[in-house]
Amino acid sequence: MVQAIQHPQGAFQLSTRIRGITDRGHSTRSGPTGSRRGDQGRSRALFAAVFRRIPVTARIWSLTLVLTAMATAIYLVALRSQPGPHVQFQLPWPVLAFAVALAELRVVEVHFRRETHSFSLSEFPAVVGLFFLSPGEYLAALLVGSAAALIIGERQRVMKLSFNLANVMLMAVVSLTILYQFAALDGPPHERSWLAAFAATQVATVLTAITIATVITVSGGAPQFEKLPEMVKFGSLVAFANTSLALLAVSILWLDPSLLWLLALPLVIVFLAYRAYVSEREKHERLELLYQSSRIFQHSPELDSALVALLEHARAMFRAELAEVVLYPRNPDEDALRTRSWHDGEPEIMVPVRALVEERLYARVRAESAPFFYVPGPSELAGVQQAMVSPLRGESELIGSLLIANRLTEGTNFSEDDLRLLETLANQAASALENGHLEQSLAELSRLKEQLRYQAYHDPLTNLPNRSLFLERVAERLADPSTPRMPVVLFLDLDDFKIVNDTLGHAAGDRLLSDVADRLRNVLRAEDVAARLGGDEFAVLLDDDRDLARSMFVADRIIDAFRISFQIQGQEIHVGASLGIAVARMRTETADELLRNADVAMYTAKESGKNRVAIFEPTMHTAIVARHALSAELSKSLGRGELAVFYQPIIDLQTGIPTGVEALVRWRHPVRGLVGPDEFIPLAEETGVILPIGAWVLREACAQAAEWSAFGRDGLGLSVTVNLAAQQLAEATFVDDLRRVMRETGLPPGRLILEMTETVMFHDTSTTIARLEAIRELGVRIAIDDFGTGYSSLGYLRRFKVDILKIAREFIGSADSQEEWAFAGAIVALGRTLGLAIIAEGIEEPRQLERLRGLGCEFGQGYLFARPETAETVTRYLEAELLRRASLRSHERGANAHDISVTIAGRQARASA
Repeated sequence: MVQAIQHPQGAFQLSTRIRGITDRGHSTRSGPTGSRRGDQGRSRALFAAVFRRIPVTARIWSLTLVLTAMATAIYLVALRSQPGPHVQFQLPWPVLAFAVALAELRVVEVHFRRETHSFSLSEFPAVVGLFFLSPGEYLAALLVGSAAALIIGERQRVMKLSFNLANVMLMAVVSLTILYQFAALDGPPHERSWLAAFAATQVATVLTAITIATVITVSGGAPQFEKLPEMVKFGSLVAFANTSLALLAVSILWLDPSLLWLLALPLVIVFLAYRAYVSEREKHERLELLYQSSRIFQHSPELDSALVALLEHARAMFRAELAEVVLYPRNPDEDALRTRSWHDGEPEIMVPVRALVEERLYARVRAESAPFFYVPGPSELAGVQQAMVSPLRGESELIGSLLIANRLTEGTNFSEDDLRLLETLANQAASALENGHLEQSLAELSRLKEQLRYQAYHDPLTNLPNRSLFLERVAERLADPSTPRMPVVLFLDLDDFKIVNDTLGHAAGDRLLSDVADRLRNVLRAEDVAARLGGDEFAVLLDDDRDLARSMFVADRIIDAFRISFQIQGQEIHVGASLGIAVARMRTETADELLRNADVAMYTAKESGKNRVAIFEPTMHTAIVARHALSAELSKSLGRGELAVFYQPIIDLQTGIPTGVEALVRWRHPVRGLVGPDEFIPLAEETGVILPIGAWVLREACAQAAEWSAFGRDGLGLSVTVNLAAQQLAEATFVDDLRRVMRETGLPPGRLILEMTETVMFHDTSTTIARLEAIRELGVRIAIDDFGTGYSSLGYLRRFKVDILKIAREFIGSADSQEEWAFAGAIVALGRTLGLAIIAEGIEEPRQLERLRGLGCEFGQGYLFARPETAETVTRYLEAELLRRASLRSHERGANAHDISVTIAGRQARASA
């Protein structure tokens, strides 16, 4: 019986016995893949997950039991009562068993490209037995003969042997059933019997292909079912040929058994001749492969590529799963370099190997002068079952070793011819390596590997360790129990770094990051590790006691170092840093967890006002998760219509007349209610959502202010103040967008005020100055919010043309505190000197109003006048103020008329006297 199977390694094999179930722990899965959708895809995935949980041995034993049960059932139902054929020539079943075993042991293997085809004459005795033995005797002969061949020839384990015998039993009863159903076995065979025999062997071939493909698949190998047509095609051809010869033998036995030698003799001669032909062909192919291997180093100038090509060639030459070269170092303290080529796997190129002296194989390579077979122990050379190893010896020293392992054809081993061929190949390789300046190549390769390793583990901009190396160092500290101190991670993030990139450009940003790295190095000890994690994020690893005194000292030094401005492109740049500290108190944390905790603490420091330090607490993580959830909701808030613009009136402090409003955005959260800007505007600036939010607020505020044209001082309309974020100002199209908004809403430019903080305006660049000048050329006024709390200087007031200064609420203190009001008085005086309007924020008490009037402050806003409200509420407020002023003017006109009449009456009385 002849059958085709595909191993997990990918080779084809044709044989009665199963060689495809491999004990190797790694197998490559392949086969068609496609999209799996819906319930069917989920059901398949669930079935696959459950199936993978079943041990491989349990799957194979289950399949074996199924095959055995099927064969037994067929025998009991269809064959048990069959009397057997009526023959004149009695063939003892042990003779047939011996013939089956002999045919199975004498296998011819044909290697073509990446496929291995092996066939025998096993169908010959099997078909002969169909016509001369009863069903019981036939089963006994096939099972005994096959078992003898599998045990003696291949020494198969119990599991493999059981499956093979179950498969033989099933094929035997199927063949017998077909023969007894369609053939007449009461006399010499004729055409009907011949056709039944051909049908029996062909059906058995197909069934065997299916069972073998199934067992390879369930054992963890590559799925074989897509290869069934090709397997059946080759197996059927061989089965047809063997069946024809067997039927000829059956006819001769019926005619005259003594003539059988006339058939046996040419069959044996042809079989031996073909084996000799195959052997000579293999020798020719090996000589050709050997010649090709000698040319590999000539055509591969690079050592690593030459070794990979040589190993791939060696695998093909020996039909092996693994080929490996290990280059030994001259200095025992250095690492060896290993290059591997796997069948259906990625090569390993020049991988450092440590502790080579301790390996048993290394000691034997040192001791041997010729190639040898090697069977590794349980704890060495994972995945290798049987190997050939040859030393690579130069003229004066041992260069390395060449290893070939694991025949792809299951059930076959390396031979003495293979060992001699390996010796020739190893001599060629050793000569080429030595003559090719191996030492110089290895030195250059080591230098390149170190350079690549440095590049892989360091940031190219700052030359600091990158995230990967930093996490390795943290993991090493965590795993080192020798130090009593605890590993501490400082996570540093620059404050407002994006503004530097947006205003000065990325080149300036890169220069700033490089200078930041230099300052970090200056404040740390040699044993501390500083790293750039990416962007404007840095980290520091140090050891500290439980009180974290040193960590806080280093963090304070870092913040103090950043207080000094950076000289970038001839300008002074001020950036702060927010730091988070996390400590591994229990040493149960992983490196990633410790870094994440420090990151969480840094975000807490940034939320608390930036330029400060925070130590991680477990509750911080919950807050960060909530913040991320809020960020996701914020990105959808504008589309859901959850944002609203509130307005707070700005009052003329001398007359009490509303002259303008400030537009303030609010978030009507569906769960949290009304959320103020202090909670979500910083988040919007971090995520970039501030751009669509800012554009929407600007348009809404301008449209609403245009509707309030009837209000304001002398009916000239109210001005509207809109806050401007740094990201908006950095947009190249902002001035054009602003012009379009005013045109579409009908708001005169003189009634729009754009308000920004000193931080936004601080970066003195030509782009920022040009952007502000273009805005003022439109007629729009510029206001500085919270003046005095940032980088206030007369120099930038001179360079940046602004119109309004707003006094921060921090300077509007108690009416009785002279020190607190001194700053407010200075700002008012500065504004009047420079011809700027002054607006005071946060006025809540009448006495504060009186002090501001006394200082000469022109405008103000605060809860004393009105809280921020919706447009509808502010409209009612403005209408009420308009009626109040009209009533006041009417009252004043009535009082003036009464005074005139009294004066006239008095004058008349004095005249009559």
